[in-house]
Amino acid sequence: MSDKISLAIVGMGNVSTTLVKGFEFYKNSIQGLWHPKIGGLTLNDFTISAIYDVDASKVGKNISNLVKESKSEYGNLVIQPGILEDAIPPHISQKGQARSSSYDEFVNSLKKIKPDFLVNLISSGMEKSSEKYAKAALDAGCSFFNATAAKTATDQTRKAFESKGIMILGDDLMSQFGGTAFHRGMIDFMASRGILLHKAYQLDVGGNQDTQNTMAEEIRERKRQIKTESIAIESPVPFMSTAGTTEYAEQLGDSRVSYYWMEARGFLGSPVELDLSLRTNDSTNGCNVIVDAIRAAKKAISNKDFTKSEIISAYAFKNPPKKMHIRECIKAFEDTFAN
Repeated sequence: MSDKISLAIVGMGNVSTTLVKGFEFYKNSIQGLWHPKIGGLTLNDFTISAIYDVDASKVGKNISNLVKESKSEYGNLVIQPGILEDAIPPHISQKGQARSSSYDEFVNSLKKIKPDFLVNLISSGMEKSSEKYAKAALDAGCSFFNATAAKTATDQTRKAFESKGIMILGDDLMSQFGGTAFHRGMIDFMASRGILLHKAYQLDVGGNQDTQNTMAEEIRERKRQIKTESIAIESPVPFMSTAGTTEYAEQLGDSRVSYYWMEARGFLGSPVELDLSLRTNDSTNGCNVIVDAIRAAKKAISNKDFTKSEIISAYAFKNPPKKMHIRECIKAFEDTFAN
């Protein structure tokens, strides 16, 4: 492997756009970075080798046509067609057409550019496409990072990737300070102070394409289950909980508003109640975690220490193969890669 971390990105949406801008901005700054160095690597150690999408209005265009107000070294990269194994997503079908490649064409493209990682940033609900991308990464011999809720990181796939000296990370990206991470942190803090949760809910409203796609009932229920299970691990006792995306509001754009209500019990069963909201930006909120996890994986792969994939996935995702408490996984990650 070269010293640079070569990325092939699937899905030219808000997160990909933010990463392109971030790699340019962080050439001369560390402002806003959670961990400036992970495994001895900085953001200057990244390079983007290819970007894929299935939106016909994006395929064939240069990055510079889509990433406005950014003088990026990747501006001349041409967006290539990706794989489409699902129904055309609403954000494409309502405004245009899809354009995709065959599986073999996509794998051959990866083999030609030889990226270290295929980073899956496509919209929610495209489960079959995500599974195909994971298989393509394996067949092409590159590691796979799955930000979607599709279940790709299993014991079987992990062993298959490791047998080729590469790594699979997933599933369902947990933002740095998004709804799930914040909820888990609050429950962890309450438990550490001896306050036991009795009931809770988290309702999310967002305005981007991913939220729009999540409105399909099957997708919404799947993500609700993942969020609820991810949150539940933080409490030492069972509690009544509901967590998930409840509405799409276009006027929010790339923002997300999370509403929380929690009821707990203290001394003599005295009530403790929280009722609050949190507003964040979806794409920027995810990027610190993405660049952290990929740098850590690069370091672990270089050391041929594939057992570290469990720590990396627990740190970066809501639905990892091995779940850990949020405080525990951050400490394990930083002790291993940041110190």
